[in-house]
Formats: sequence, C-alpha cells, structure tokens
Amino acid sequence: MNYAVLTNIDQIDSIGFIPTVIVGFYESDKEKLFSQCSETLKARFPDVDIIGCSSESNIYDSIPYVDVNRTHPCIYMCIEMKKGSYKLQLFPDQEKQKIPVEKNKKYSAIVLSSRYGNALEQIIVQLQENIGKNSFFGAIAGAKSSDIKGGSIFYNGEYLSESTLVWLIDQEDYSLKGISAHDFDPVGFDLEITRTEGFKIIEIEHRPALDMIESMIGTLSLKTIESYDQPFFITPFNDHNHSFKKPISSILSIDRKAKTITLFKKVSKGDKLKLAIPFSREKQIDQLDKFSHLVTNDSIAFLFACVAYKGHWGQMEPIYIMRLAKNIYIPFIGLHSFGEIGPLDPQDLSVLQNQTLTLAVLTEKREST
Repeated sequence: MNYAVLTNIDQIDSIGFIPTVIVGFYESDKEKLFSQCSETLKARFPDVDIIGCSSESNIYDSIPYVDVNRTHPCIYMCIEMKKGSYKLQLFPDQEKQKIPVEKNKKYSAIVLSSRYGNALEQIIVQLQENIGKNSFFGAIAGAKSSDIKGGSIFYNGEYLSESTLVWLIDQEDYSLKGISAHDFDPVGFDLEITRTEGFKIIEIEHRPALDMIESMIGTLSLKTIESYDQPFFITPFNDHNHSFKKPISSILSIDRKAKTITLFKKVSKGDKLKLAIPFSREKQIDQLDKFSHLVTNDSIAFLFACVAYKGHWGQMEPIYIMRLAKNIYIPFIGLHSFGEIGPLDPQDLSVLQNQTLTLAVLTEKREST
C-alpha cells in the first residue's frame, strides 16, 4: 500500500503514486485554505476521493507531533487503495438509512462526524450490529472554540454540519485495528442521574447536580474545569456491558446559579455516574506502550485525541504523543476532536468516548506465497 503524509500542499510533488483516497484534517477556521489545497490535489489526481474533518488543532508524525505553533493548519494522508475495497457512505441529518454492507463480507470503518446526540448513537449501534462490535473508530469534528456544534466534515468538495461520514473498508484486503485509552480509574460507588436535559445534568440522586458532586470532592474551580481534571464515568441506564473499562465524560461547563453540570456528551435520566481519579505515572506509560501491539510492517495510522486530553495534559501532551510515536514507528496524522469512537479494550464495544487517545491502524493484507 503506497501512502504519503503531507503537512504542506507544497509537498505534492513528493507523491510518487496515484492516490485513490486522501484523508485530511483542517483547523476549523481554515476551511477556505483546505478547499484550495483539495482543489490542487483533485486537479493532480482527478479520480481521488477526498474526505476530511475539522480540528481544534492538528497532530502529525514528526517532532513536535502536536502543532503547537499552528504552522500546519491542513494535513493529509494520501493512500493508494484498491477502488473496490472501500465505500464512502454519508449520513445526512434527519435521514435514516442502512449501512451499505454486502453479505458474506467483513468490514471495518473510520467514522468522521459533525454531529452529536441520538442520530450519531444510532449509527454507532448500526455499525456494532452490521460490521462488528469493535471494528470501527472515529472522531467528532473539533473546533477552535468550546462550541461542540462548531465543527464540520468534508466530503469530495462539500463541507457538512450535522452529518456523519462512514468509510467502510473491506477486511479481505485491509486490516483496520484500533483502541481508545484514557488515564483515569473509577472510584467510589454509582450515583443515579435523576434529571437531565441533553448534555446537562440537572439532578443526581434527586439533588442539584453541582451540590451533589461538590459535597463529595469540594468546589469545582474554573482551573479544574479548564484542565479537565474531574471527568466522570457515565454508564447508560440500559447498558448491559459489564466490562470494568468504561468510557469517561468530560465537563464542558457548570452553572453555579442553576447548580447544573454540562458534559461533552449526552446523558439520560437513569444513567449511573461514578467519580474518577488519575492513573499513576507508571500506569500511564504502560498504557502508551500497549499501542505498539496494533502495528505491523507497512501500517499507517490515524490518531484522534480529545481536546479534553490536550487540556488535561497541557504542555506535557507533546511528550506523551512522542512516546506513542516512538512505540508505533509508523506514519500517522491526527486531530484534536470533541469526542472519539473506539473500544477501551480489544474485546469491548466501539463506543463514543471523551478525553481519550484513539488510534486506528490501517494495513494492507498481503497474499501468502
């Protein structure tokens, strides 16, 4: 499988093959620049499919890995894939449709979405049922501000909000493996969320949500919220997955007057909430080392990192990404997103996550000789 990473469109002449798929990530206020670069790529490679997702900022496979100085607002992974080995399926808002899979074929998928809520959750359930419980990975479009609806996805020349793009990949020709990882452990006991409104927790155990949480952990300061130091483990009321590993949900904001807590993901009445404490430094390093198990020769990867992960680690984030890069030793591009999709364990479900590093590794399968 031929591939090339471009952190600048001026590198286009370095592509020594004809790509069939180009995946790009662009800072959310650089759509015009991304369009110009995509037009240049399309002019050079007329038959290519170009897909993309907006980011808060970008990640790539060379030092400093995280685009701290915002010098690479548009980045691309150019891939030569067999045309018959993948499908691109768009799920616009308000439209229900089936996953276009063929019988007797196995698929994996990359999911890029610019929407939240029930519509995306329904697509995730469809993917679990139609292509496999843990064979898809993805990201929610990021944006410069904390507006969780401010991102977009790109599909062959068009920017879309409130839409989801599924890149289905035939497992006969390509392997796509991945995992999500956060760095918190649950602590204490389950608390029942008794009143909600979308992303907002209004009551916990029939008490004002903020009062209930602060009675256990003390005052939630602005610094605590901005550094994402106090996420929660949220278990849906109808979840029958008894794995120890559970997704975490980051705090977006609090309303001290209304005594509510708003998260980066939707919550429902009856969901269970558990407090979280950070991993030890040794456990964090061990977790980063485990990403190497996904990699084989000639692999490429996509790294989806939550803005909350970035906010939590601050200036330390490039060091953690560097450790990951040195472990996997393959080309990759990535973005800071408003949510990630993947399993926390190879045997778990791919679900919507917050505050994770999610890695998806793509490898072409070679015929045995």
